[in-house]
Amino acid sequence: MKMFREIMCCVLLMSGLIQISFAQKEASNWYFGNNAGLNFNAAGTEALLDGQLQTGEGCATISNRQGGLLFYTDGITVWDRNHNITPNGTGLLGSPSSTQSAIIVPKPNNANIYYIFTAAAGGGDDGLNYSEVNMALNDGNGDITPLKNIQLLTPVPEKVTAIDHQNGNDYWVVSHEWETNRFFSYLVSNSGVSTTPVISAVGSVHGPDFRHALGYMKISPNGEKLALAKWNSDSDVELFDFDTATGVVSNPIELSGVFFDNPADTPPTGPYGLEFSPNSKVLYVSDWGSTLFQSYRVHQFDITQPTAADILASDTILYEVDFLIAALQLGIDGKLYVSVPGFSSLDVIENPNELGVNANYVVGGVDLGGRFPAAGLPPFIQSFFDVGIEFEGTCAGVETKFSINTNESIDSVAWDFGDGNTSTEISPEHIYLNPGTYDVTLNINIPGGTESFDERIIIYDTPIVTTVGDYVQCDDISGDGVEVFDLSTKTAEVLNGQSNALFDVEYFLSEEDALTTTNPLPLNFTNTESPQTIYALISNVENGSCNAVVAFDLRVNAIPVANPVTPLVLCDNEIPDGSESIELSQFDSVVLGGQSQDEFNVSYHLNPTDANNGANPMISPYQNISNPQTIYARIENSFNSQCFDTTPITIEISGQIIAFQPDDISSCDESGGDGIGQFNLVAQDEQIINNQTGNFNISYHLSQISADTGLDPLPAFFQNETNPQTIYARIEPAGNPFCYDTTSFEIAVVPLPDMVEDETATVCIGERLRLEADFGFDSYLWSTGETTRSIFVEEPGIYTVNIGSLSQTTPSVTCFVTKTFTVDASSEATILDIEIQDWTESNNEITVFVSGEGAYEYALDNGFYQDSNTFTGLLPNDYTVFVRDKNGCGVVSEDVFLLYYPKFFTPNGDSYNPTWQIANAALEPDLEVSIYDRYGKLITQFGSNSIGWDGTYNGQKMPTSDYWFVVKRPKTGATYTGHFTLKR
Repeated sequence: MKMFREIMCCVLLMSGLIQISFAQKEASNWYFGNNAGLNFNAAGTEALLDGQLQTGEGCATISNRQGGLLFYTDGITVWDRNHNITPNGTGLLGSPSSTQSAIIVPKPNNANIYYIFTAAAGGGDDGLNYSEVNMALNDGNGDITPLKNIQLLTPVPEKVTAIDHQNGNDYWVVSHEWETNRFFSYLVSNSGVSTTPVISAVGSVHGPDFRHALGYMKISPNGEKLALAKWNSDSDVELFDFDTATGVVSNPIELSGVFFDNPADTPPTGPYGLEFSPNSKVLYVSDWGSTLFQSYRVHQFDITQPTAADILASDTILYEVDFLIAALQLGIDGKLYVSVPGFSSLDVIENPNELGVNANYVVGGVDLGGRFPAAGLPPFIQSFFDVGIEFEGTCAGVETKFSINTNESIDSVAWDFGDGNTSTEISPEHIYLNPGTYDVTLNINIPGGTESFDERIIIYDTPIVTTVGDYVQCDDISGDGVEVFDLSTKTAEVLNGQSNALFDVEYFLSEEDALTTTNPLPLNFTNTESPQTIYALISNVENGSCNAVVAFDLRVNAIPVANPVTPLVLCDNEIPDGSESIELSQFDSVVLGGQSQDEFNVSYHLNPTDANNGANPMISPYQNISNPQTIYARIENSFNSQCFDTTPITIEISGQIIAFQPDDISSCDESGGDGIGQFNLVAQDEQIINNQTGNFNISYHLSQISADTGLDPLPAFFQNETNPQTIYARIEPAGNPFCYDTTSFEIAVVPLPDMVEDETATVCIGERLRLEADFGFDSYLWSTGETTRSIFVEEPGIYTVNIGSLSQTTPSVTCFVTKTFTVDASSEATILDIEIQDWTESNNEITVFVSGEGAYEYALDNGFYQDSNTFTGLLPNDYTVFVRDKNGCGVVSEDVFLLYYPKFFTPNGDSYNPTWQIANAALEPDLEVSIYDRYGKLITQFGSNSIGWDGTYNGQKMPTSDYWFVVKRPKTGATYTGHFTLKR
């Protein structure tokens, strides 16, 4: 059975969120060797390639409770989570050639503080030191504080290890004195690092040979055993008992005779790395051979055996090679990792709790992604790897989660939670209803036997959170919104009856600060903004992690100013009794004087006492009971009724005045149908006064309230905003704005008749054209003076007609729209000229030139009409050109002939091309053709009706050759020349 240990494992309770304060994930990230790294996660292991550390041996890494990297070191330099050297993170007194150059230990119950313990190389004078890291520094990335290189002991061998105190809250850091047999155990507690060690003089002397300083020292995960390797010495490996309650090392056992231990070997030989199994029952040792043997081994020992001889007899060589095997280190996955310098991987012992081959030594079991380890791997607090009962949560009323840290195959389990409740689940959850100390037992049935574990758990009171009201103060006369708040006055409300001896209350500016107890506020706190949220942390004085956070606001409410109100003089109504109904809200805007209605409330009271106390507010409308009468306005902060001011208001009832009802005003919609028009409001003045004598001020307003207060008068010429729209008129005697009457009338914009479209028409010269206005209107007036819906015109020009429509809402108003007719003249075209371009086979053109007042279009041979007067791409032929007016005022035409000549002819008697003549010549009777030989001699002449030339001259056949021609067109006076070929 394991010893009972008082465990103080912290749980943070905040708004239903539970966070585990201690878990194995602090060892989730490793950085070591030559920029090598390893991450342990739910999916397994993953090589890290971002490390900056290069070391031959010693190194250390620490992560947070969730497995996020915090920082790492080689004992000299400290790198933060972003792999940058921290500003003060150099010059630590470890050494990259020290076996255990550094180990990192958190400060209990403080999420920000860690200590780096360093051991110098080879028993050097720098000895054992510690430096403090504050994670709140360096923008939350951590840095070394002024507590740097604080020496605890000198000199020491290259050995330092750490383990949980039995109380589950503190830690022991253990080293050894050089050239003595004394162990030094230093306590790390809430108070920091104790410089008064527990000293145990036991075992062999370390030194004076500096090589004796080499080799690892480890404490078993359950804290019960301590082992160390002494390289190149007669003692080889020593095994001790360790007491986690007292820090005492005792009962030495020497394990010798099975290692390479010849002090004369060069390089020296012997054990170097060592590690316990997760269940603390098996010890592993790496053994270095000499140059002569070139042999390196991994040993396994069963340390449950009763004597040293029995333990040595259990020695099993799991692996032996001719290259270096160095550090051994447990991982949080329960496996044991072996550093093999020179290879980009680590060997893995898969089942380190198992003896012999069942331990399953895997060569190259973890790939390092091209990075190489050196001799060292990062050590951790050995408790991280403890087997047996693990639990999360030690606050009453909150789930405590239990689990089993073992690699054994489990058949069944039996839990006893120590409060009368049990479970057979592998990982049960249990709620302790009351605080106290509970002894938890676990029996595990495994193949071949049973295992039993015990843990003593202290369950602490959990604070109860209730709603806390805002802390509100009135601003001082400075009006800067800044005041001093005595936060201690909120403590009783925060505790809500809970004992201040059991719970402590602190105040913070953020929930994160509260959860990490960082930057607590002074009790006399000056706010920096309003509202400003404050977070109150209620924590158990014995276990600060049993806590809760509640938020409330600090508010500085403005003190309002009650602006003075000018005495109100009202006109008496039809009954001259000196009493009127008064709408009190009319004073609101004056009292506020621009202060926000959302921030301040205004009320009215009959006397100053009620106004100061906010009592008996008057109901509006109010009927005055005396004339004159003084009432009192109170303005107060909407969020704090204690922030207020008052002012008196005098009300007087004067004579009578009447605002007579004027006629409504209508106008036609002249602005495109949007219902907006311009109105002369002052034209209503005469009707409103209606022969009353005296001098009056008349103003016009958009609302009754505006008319009653006389605020926001409208300009004399007003453009309506809605249609129709009510206008309110206020009349008051000149010099007495408090005696007034109001009336109202409507302004309306009468819509115009439906919009009509202008038209364009064409009149043929000599004919009449009918112009017709749209149907369905009430009146028509043409620019010709006619009043019929349609008229006839003979001349081109612009004609307009005003189309009128009576208003359906205002019968006296007729609104007009104007329609415009544009009349153009048109006539039959006159063909002035026709130009032709012929003498081609298919690319001839005809262009027609005309005169006339119309718009014309053109066609050939009654084909499609086109706007262009030119026709292209024509074959030689006869054509008729047609021209018509687009408005239908007539069509004219003229014939056109396109000529062409053959390029050759063959008068050889075969009836093909026997003669040569101009194509289409017969269409031009006056055509004259002359033919010449190549020397210019006239051969023949003929006209349009001739069959042409037959290729002879004076009855003789002319030879094959080119001949020239000249064509005269008497009709146009044009002459054409060219040449062709006679072929025989």
